[in-house]
Amino acid sequence: MYPPTHFQEHNIERLQALVEQFPLASILMPCSQSDLNNICQVPVLYEHSRNVFIAHVAKHNPLAQCDKQSVKLLFSGDNCYLSPSYSNNKTLPSWLYSSVQVTANVNIIESDNEKDKIMRQLTSHFEQGFTPMWKITDVPKSNRQAMYQHLSFIEFTPTHWSGNFKLSQNKSPEVRASIKQSLELANKRSIAKLF
Repeated sequence: MYPPTHFQEHNIERLQALVEQFPLASILMPCSQSDLNNICQVPVLYEHSRNVFIAHVAKHNPLAQCDKQSVKLLFSGDNCYLSPSYSNNKTLPSWLYSSVQVTANVNIIESDNEKDKIMRQLTSHFEQGFTPMWKITDVPKSNRQAMYQHLSFIEFTPTHWSGNFKLSQNKSPEVRASIKQSLELANKRSIAKLF
């Protein structure tokens, strides 16, 4: 079985926390031209209250043609090389990482009001921390509506969540504690917090 059971993450709160911290999704879409998937990268915002992801893409993005289809959203958390020195030479060289896969159904939004609502939510969320904070309402309504004609607005409804957190779970508590301490000393705190 891959990933091994000890690296599988099923705690939905941990999966959602990673998605919120690293919102850029690599999205795998069906592709009729070959056996391989089309892939695009899209920042998405997860709405807990409605259990949906929201996003927008350019109209010509292949994702805009996936209405009512199933896609896979892949999220990658922080990652780093694991040196044997982090565990006093009790591990081999390896790589630490966390990732989340979400299978979701696509719903292309047609309502102008819903498009504006999604754009407001996305910009107010991703503008946090900017001073001054830019608002979509700074753009006149007629200009916004013209811009929206070049975009597709999407809701993704999750049907399955899974995670692969490779964080030396197959090692003893003492070795893991040593690795965590070494990660903190190396300023790799976002990975250390996952231990």
